[in-house]
Amino acid sequence: MVSDVPSAEQYASQMAESINKQRYATLVQSVGDQLNGRKDRFDKSDIIERCLEVYSDERLKWVDDKGRDFVDTETGFDVEFKYEKDMIFTNVRRDPRDPNPRLINNLGEKNEIDHNELADFFLLGQQDSMGVISKDTIIDDIARSKLKFDADVVHGDFYSEDIKIVFEPDEIGKIQTVDVNYKKRKMEMQMSLIESISESGTNDR
Repeated sequence: MVSDVPSAEQYASQMAESINKQRYATLVQSVGDQLNGRKDRFDKSDIIERCLEVYSDERLKWVDDKGRDFVDTETGFDVEFKYEKDMIFTNVRRDPRDPNPRLINNLGEKNEIDHNELADFFLLGQQDSMGVISKDTIIDDIARSKLKFDADVVHGDFYSEDIKIVFEPDEIGKIQTVDVNYKKRKMEMQMSLIESISESGTNDR
């Protein structure tokens, strides 16, 4: 495994070669807004995160640990993924944006953080684009991008100048979505489980 940490620009280039951006964009836009309800958001987050394991040919191994969603199997680096619609480019004019993603929750009144708690890289995704910002950039005194501490959460106060683009909307173009009804599949799976339990308490299927 590689010991030297690449720059955010170098890592973005690696991710551009490793992630199938077309499959990612197709999945995200096919799922669309159907999982934006309060009870469905965790499912949406899991689907979008886990697709990166598949669409990177398992270079990004999904671990779902605190402060890191993936381990890069080629380098050993920890990677945290944050998704938000139109997070790094505006929807209409495609202008760069300065995102403020929620990075870490449940810190109480803690107003500082051990940098070891941060992943080596943060992947910032939206429906048709992705970017990278590194821990080294965030803790650099020169860069404008910093951590912002609130009562119970740490936000990334990020600036577009520090985000290195993996792919942008113009590289995706028009998406041919597929017919996906996740909620229907989920309800069918739940009902199948419910009906599989017999009166004796055994599983009939």
